[in-house]
Amino acid sequence: MVYLEILLLGITLAVDASIVAFSYGLYEKWCIQNGLKIALVTAFFQALMPIFGWVIIKFANDSFSQIADSFDHWITFLVFLVLGLKIIKDSYTTKEEQELHKILSLWVLLLIGIATSIDALAAGMLIFSQNAPLFKSASLIGGITFLCVILAYSLSKTLTKIPTRILEISAGCILIALGLKVLIEHTLIN
Repeated sequence: MVYLEILLLGITLAVDASIVAFSYGLYEKWCIQNGLKIALVTAFFQALMPIFGWVIIKFANDSFSQIADSFDHWITFLVFLVLGLKIIKDSYTTKEEQELHKILSLWVLLLIGIATSIDALAAGMLIFSQNAPLFKSASLIGGITFLCVILAYSLSKTLTKIPTRILEISAGCILIALGLKVLIEHTLIN
């Protein structure tokens, strides 16, 4: 696997994280610190998951991979569904309640990191099968994710003139649609 392929793989893997960052940029009170938090967490998980995937293939048998493949899409869907519904529900709360709920907590960041990086687990399996350098590949994937997420979060600021409730409901719907996309893709592949 050459670096151009890893670059393209990194961009592909960064799409979900970028969409989530864009959605949170619409939902949260926009500040670059929130964008950096999302970018750091998603980049970390996008770099870590290929390493896990590589280790699974190297040391585990194929049955574990098949078991994980049978439910990983459901976990991703449920996480995006919960995050999307939470954002939509929060759009109907009062301003005071919204300020309490809109904190980008460590728990939410972890959910975002895991949900957007599950497909990167398979990338580690691909890196193993292609004999590509693992840590260079994982670092490149993480770096690309970081840049794409910062860009997506920054682009969300351009829409701040639209009424907040519309943006929040849109952000929730985008996350739910992203979860549905994962289920549909898995159904079409299998």
